[in-house]
Amino acid sequence: MPALRRKIKIVLTGAPSSGKSTTLLELQKHFGEQVVVVPESAVVLLSGGFPAPAHEDLEQIRAFQNAILSVQENLESIFSQKSDASVMIMDRAKLDGAAFWPPGPDDYIKNFDIDLQGELSAYDHVLFLEIPKKEYFGGLQKTRFHNYDQSVASGKVLEQVWSQHPHFVKIPAHPDFNVKLQNVIQVITSIISHS
Repeated sequence: MPALRRKIKIVLTGAPSSGKSTTLLELQKHFGEQVVVVPESAVVLLSGGFPAPAHEDLEQIRAFQNAILSVQENLESIFSQKSDASVMIMDRAKLDGAAFWPPGPDDYIKNFDIDLQGELSAYDHVLFLEIPKKEYFGGLQKTRFHNYDQSVASGKVLEQVWSQHPHFVKIPAHPDFNVKLQNVIQVITSIISHS
């Protein structure tokens, strides 16, 4: 029996309203069965009825982050086993929680017992979507509860945390979203062709 080929694991990250959801839909259309997308754990929870935590309530945020971490780990495990796709794209990963924990990333890693190097090494590539300027900000989705300034702040933390990955790529914002999308497609095409 031939050995199963190891999946290429890519994290797609960025601040809320950086274009992740739209990008992921287009990636699935473009790459077809070659790619499987692991949905964002926070969105899975919120759309399933988990209450959004209040921004000022640390205990609510702690409960939400604990739920996200458990769901994330299990989603990745299930998708890895069930899908025949050669590329697995994570819509966020455990380290993303650092951007949504008010005491900051160092405290997040300590409080939630996150193995920073272990998380970085779990993925082959990280693509970070830069948030657009305020005039191009896409507004709030039903499951989103961040305003523009909060999104910008979380984006800075995400870039700080994930840029430690050896294969970190920042996808710059562009007034024409299709340009940004084509940049992502080109990067992933290059990753696949060199694997």
